[in-house]
Amino acid sequence: MYSLQGIGKSFGGIDVLTDICLTLRPGQRLGITGANGVGKSTLINIATGFLTPDSGHIHLNKKILTYRPAWAFAHAGIQRTFQTTRFLTTANLGEQLLFAARAPESKIRLTQLIRLSGLQASLHLFPDEIPLPVLRKAEVIRGLVVSPEVLFLDEPSAGLTVDELDQFGAFLQQQLGQKTALVVVEHRLDFMAIITDSIVEMKLNRGLVKRVVDVKT
Repeated sequence: MYSLQGIGKSFGGIDVLTDICLTLRPGQRLGITGANGVGKSTLINIATGFLTPDSGHIHLNKKILTYRPAWAFAHAGIQRTFQTTRFLTTANLGEQLLFAARAPESKIRLTQLIRLSGLQASLHLFPDEIPLPVLRKAEVIRGLVVSPEVLFLDEPSAGLTVDELDQFGAFLQQQLGQKTALVVVEHRLDFMAIITDSIVEMKLNRGLVKRVVDVKT
């Protein structure tokens, strides 16, 4: 169980997040949407350790993560992607994916994910030589190789066509572990309907408001 309780954050005296509460069960698939400026990026940055909350607590099972650095969140099993893909320009894709899979079981998982995703032909290429849809898949693979407790995706539809989104969504559905919780921060409700079970809307000074329930039914 992963939870954010009473999370608050302000910048320059302006409240961006106020008393945000979110609890994720293993295997849950949650979408978060909302207008620009309501704090979606701030929320995901706090939830993954890239920002420190001004108030509130973050727990994973019985472990307290509040105020820990981002690497501690990752080590605990909280993984994420970014709105723009983040890969080094000085190493090929295969080397960077292998670096993320340090444990023997992670290397086995990486081999499976590369085969199932069709990334073999791109492993020797550098990131600036690789199409965006392939890099999106590679980012997800980088998070999945460690069998995370929670995987956060930040605007994964950015730059993808409708067909590419369908393929990306199918890949996610097939490769997400049953125990891994997924949180997708996204504007595209059609895409979230493919990969999430419920969607909440984030509103300024109102937190997370249930918007769509059981979107697959």
